[in-house]
Amino acid sequence: MRKRVIMETKALEKILSGSEIKVYFALLEIESSTVGPIIEKAKVPHSKIYSILDKLKEKGLVSFVIKNNVKHFQASDPKNLISILSEKENEISKQKRYLVEKIIPVIEERRKMTTEKQEATVYESMEGMRAAHDYILNTLKRGDEYRVFMIGPALRQQRVIDFFKGFHRRRIQKGIKANLLSETLYRNIVEKNYIYRGMTIRFTPKKMPVGTFIFKNHIMLVNWDEKPSAFIIKSKRNYEHYKEFFEDMWKTAKA
Repeated sequence: MRKRVIMETKALEKILSGSEIKVYFALLEIESSTVGPIIEKAKVPHSKIYSILDKLKEKGLVSFVIKNNVKHFQASDPKNLISILSEKENEISKQKRYLVEKIIPVIEERRKMTTEKQEATVYESMEGMRAAHDYILNTLKRGDEYRVFMIGPALRQQRVIDFFKGFHRRRIQKGIKANLLSETLYRNIVEKNYIYRGMTIRFTPKKMPVGTFIFKNHIMLVNWDEKPSAFIIKSKRNYEHYKEFFEDMWKTAKA
């Protein structure tokens, strides 16, 4: 019999505290009683009995009647336990749904941001510049595209014109597309020397981060000074930021 009682109380521990279970079981046996016999039967402190009974009343498991100005408590229908358990299960389901839909996505996003491995590589000289641009082509696959905030005054240099002639030949062979933004100031030089198949160029009068390539979780910054250099940063977060900025400017730029 004792083993059966233990199993029953274990089943109730999800919805009632240990003291509440003792008092409730005591009332089931006594049927109706003042607090004295309940305390004796349930083996709970006198100082806590009313608090326990109040909690059981709130849960619909205890009711009382007044006889000769004295409260007599009695256990309510045990089927009320099913309603309490159902309410708890519904609440748990809501909490799980909230976690899945609201909390976990935020945590995952923050975790990705904090654990993202960022890498930076520097390329120098004309050979290094070629290697850096080939890195773009090797990172992308046929049908992919990259975005560029085009360089400024260096567009007029013959070595730059020749360099991009070779680069775009390799790009076209690989079937990679490009969207480029140039400052309106350089429209004539761009239209004369930098128009190639598989690219779209737009012009804007707005200032922009010139010499910036945006491609598949990477940013590349180029400098065409006397000693050319390229600085490639692998960072999804920076990539998304620059991509969004580019798309905003692209919408207002003109072909």
